[in-house]
Amino acid sequence: MGRTFFPNGVGTDQDGVLYATIADVSSGASSWTAGLPFDVEITGASVTIDTTVTGGDAAITFEIAGVAITSMVSTVLNAGSAAGSTFEAVAPTGANSLTAGVPVEVITDGGSTDASIGSVSIYYKRI
Repeated sequence: MGRTFFPNGVGTDQDGVLYATIADVSSGASSWTAGLPFDVEITGASVTIDTTVTGGDAAITFEIAGVAITSMVSTVLNAGSAAGSTFEAVAPTGANSLTAGVPVEVITDGGSTDASIGSVSIYYKRI
């Protein structure tokens, strides 16, 4: 399970990236990131799959301490999906402040079929 963060200089729109791995985006399940040693604001996310999914789309949502990050959803589309496809999440509009030591929960609704690992990147800015 990739649970690492990379601070500083990752890009111009964020200070770092948290990682999580979804064992199978096509099975309703959760995964968690590591907690960070400082407070941050979550600014976005993406999910990359390792194989094609079919049968429907899988919705990936994000929570902090059991509260959904407002509007931040990534839809893993079955139409045209393939190994290496990346799906950006809608930018969060609220409930996206992360306190030091608290992990982010990544949840899939399992709406697709065919097992596919989801590599999740969650972008943040220090606050």
